[in-house]
Amino acid sequence: MARPPKFDDHEILDRAMTALWQGGWSQTSIRDLEGALELKAPSIYRRFGTKEGLGTAVVDHYVDRVVRRRVDKHLTGEGDPIDNLTAFLESSVTQSGDGGRLWGCLLTTTSLEADDPGRAFADALRTGLEVIEHGLQREVYRAAELDRLAPGVEPDAAAATLTLVMQGLMALARGGAPPADLRRRARAAVATIAGGCS
Repeated sequence: MARPPKFDDHEILDRAMTALWQGGWSQTSIRDLEGALELKAPSIYRRFGTKEGLGTAVVDHYVDRVVRRRVDKHLTGEGDPIDNLTAFLESSVTQSGDGGRLWGCLLTTTSLEADDPGRAFADALRTGLEVIEHGLQREVYRAAELDRLAPGVEPDAAAATLTLVMQGLMALARGGAPPADLRRRARAAVATIAGGCS
């Protein structure tokens, strides 16, 4: 009789998410994942098919566990939208990894490192980034309705710009930039689109 799995799928994905987020997609081998998941490679392949199959499941898990929660917390549709946008960008550079080191964004770093990802993997990464951009877009449109955007700022362009800013901040975070500097940059980026009074 086969032994029952040591961990359920949720915990396996949590462990894999941490390993890939911390180590990076290209630097994390199947052997690394064996250690992180306490599973042998054949068991990983039986569950997920390939490393990329595991990556797709991990990205979906990350979007649900991290991205959507952050969007729901900060881009609420209530209060001052400029404050909300600032809080969202600042929150993305204050989540610490081991020893206080910032790991950046799993979506951003994996998108940069994954070489010619398959369709399912690419779709999962794109969907995650769209969740962020749509959340920013809703809040920017609310800022426009409340006359909180600077004159001449177009909401769609502002939301796209803030999405790119966030990805840039994540890359800098991954490279070891000081969190205080990243938060300063986040505030400055939102200030470029802000106008009116809170």
